[in-house]
Amino acid sequence: MKKVMFFIILFFISLAFCTERYKDPIFKTEKILNLVYAEKIPHLKQKHFVTALINGLKLSSDIIPKLNFYQSRNTTKDIDLRFNLYQPKIDSIHKRPLIIVVHGGAFISGSKDDKNQPIIDYCDSLSSRGYVVASIDYRIGLILNSVENQLVIDSLDLKRAIQWGVQDLERAVLYFKNNAEQYKIDADKIFVMGNSSGAVLALHFAMEKEINVKGVVSLWGGVLNKNHIKNIMTPVLFIHGESDEIIPFKEGRIMDLNFIKEENRFIPAFTSIISAFDLKFFSPIFYGGGYMASVLKESNKRHKTYFLENTGHEFYYIEPHKKNVLIQIIEFLNENLLLH
Repeated sequence: MKKVMFFIILFFISLAFCTERYKDPIFKTEKILNLVYAEKIPHLKQKHFVTALINGLKLSSDIIPKLNFYQSRNTTKDIDLRFNLYQPKIDSIHKRPLIIVVHGGAFISGSKDDKNQPIIDYCDSLSSRGYVVASIDYRIGLILNSVENQLVIDSLDLKRAIQWGVQDLERAVLYFKNNAEQYKIDADKIFVMGNSSGAVLALHFAMEKEINVKGVVSLWGGVLNKNHIKNIMTPVLFIHGESDEIIPFKEGRIMDLNFIKEENRFIPAFTSIISAFDLKFFSPIFYGGGYMASVLKESNKRHKTYFLENTGHEFYYIEPHKKNVLIQIIEFLNENLLLH
């Protein structure tokens, strides 16, 4: 019996030396849903009839996400902004790093619960390694204007959506800094990780806000103002496909609907809806991961890149990319945890 106990103890000691916090999955994850990080925030109220028509099709969420188009910016309602919390179970450490996850969805869809986005699956993986992870909701929705019987999304409203999203991300960062003790997190070790439109918000936050975060992970994101890129002071990991058709790798207009229809780049149901309603989207110029990395390199700003040739938008939906992207994220987080 003593020999058995000895080998059991020896096994757990060897296991401890073979695993490492923040690198290996050593915890079970506890998930707490629908916590509030900001109250009574004005949001768009009057949905456009196109929203009702699209969502009334009752298609499976695996085929097409729920979309949010609105009629006007003039009418608003107050909402609470919520998050899902993932944290390691039975963890004795009281100051743990936090990752704020910002979902994608072209500013018209997606949510903190959207399991169709691998970035949401990453929340469990990262929490099992010792991180506290908060998947946040933010205000989504774009205004559809009617111009000469043509439904139009203009660049000004896209900029408004980005501004609102950045404001909400700022609220989330400040909330966790102010409540660090409650969630057993280190207020000086907060990371922001965004996917697609969520990465756009994460990068604009890093570029525009004077709030210290430990690092930013951009999964195929971009920014509007190239002259402000050098203002980024936090380390950034850029993950981007060099043939991205939605958010340009270097520079260009995002989500060219004509190109999407011609190339059938979106899933068929989404393409059919775009064609059926003949939506026109006037996008400003965006500067993607490739362009931003070159600016930060010239400025000697700390950053890391993971760029793939002949690869489009959101390439982490298939293996081995999903696993490889997670590996890049884990390495980046660990490298920057050690920085003062």
